[in-house]
Amino acid sequence: MNQKYNTNIIRYSKFATILFIIMVAVADIFGWVISQYIYYFWTDQRGQGALILLTAVFYLGTIGAYGILYNVYKLLSNMSKDIVFDKANTKRMFNICASLVAIAVICIPGTYSWFGCAFLSIIALFMALIVMCVKVVFDKAIDMKNDLDLTI
Repeated sequence: MNQKYNTNIIRYSKFATILFIIMVAVADIFGWVISQYIYYFWTDQRGQGALILLTAVFYLGTIGAYGILYNVYKLLSNMSKDIVFDKANTKRMFNICASLVAIAVICIPGTYSWFGCAFLSIIALFMALIVMCVKVVFDKAIDMKNDLDLTI
C-alpha cells in the first residue's frame, strides 16, 4: 500500500479526532441545555432530581469521551511515527476500553431519567468489546514479533 496514502489516513484521522474533541467541548458548554432538551422532550419528566441525574450522567460521560479521544489521538500519533506493535499502544487500547466501560456504568443510573441511557450503555459495552478484541490481536502480534526477534 502507498505510504503517502497511509500517512494521509492517519493525518485525517488525527484531524477528525481533534474535531471530535472540539465537539465534546461544545457539548460541555451547552450540556445543561442539551440535558434539559432530552429531559423535556424525550423523557417522562419524573421531577427535578431526574433532570439533575441526567445532567450528571451527561457530564460524567463527556469525561470518558475526553479520555477516549485523548488515547485515540496518542495512538494515531504513535502510528504516524511507525510505532505500531508496541505495548504503549495496547495500553492506550486498554484505556479506551476502560473509558467505554466507565461510560456504560455511568449511563446505567441515567435510565431512571431516560431509557435511552440503556441503549448508550449497551453501545459503549459493544464498542469496548471490539476495542478489547483488537487489543488482544495486537498483544498476540507483539508476542509473535518478540518470539521472531529472539530466533533471529
